[in-house]
Amino acid sequence: MSHTIITLAGADSPGEHLQLAAFTAAAAAFFIWVGRKQRRTGRGAFMPDSTVRAADLLIPPLPPRRGQRVAGCAYIVFGGFFVLAAVVNTGMAISELLA
Repeated sequence: MSHTIITLAGADSPGEHLQLAAFTAAAAAFFIWVGRKQRRTGRGAFMPDSTVRAADLLIPPLPPRRGQRVAGCAYIVFGGFFVLAAVVNTGMAISELLA
């Protein structure tokens, strides 16, 4: 049973499982950070929150939008899937070390 799970995960050793866990944990942190920022501000993650100067004009930031808040919630849920993958890979690494 565990050999089938390891094959499906794409890792053959505990070190590879820990590498996958670290990568997925970093991806989870990024997506959750982006989602929380979008949900809180109602703006895109990489959009400026202040007035921008272009040539001789001052351009105000876009007003907050509901769609961006919904997208923020979607990013948080997507990050949750990465958290789940990190937990599974960590568990697989521990079970391989103990076996």
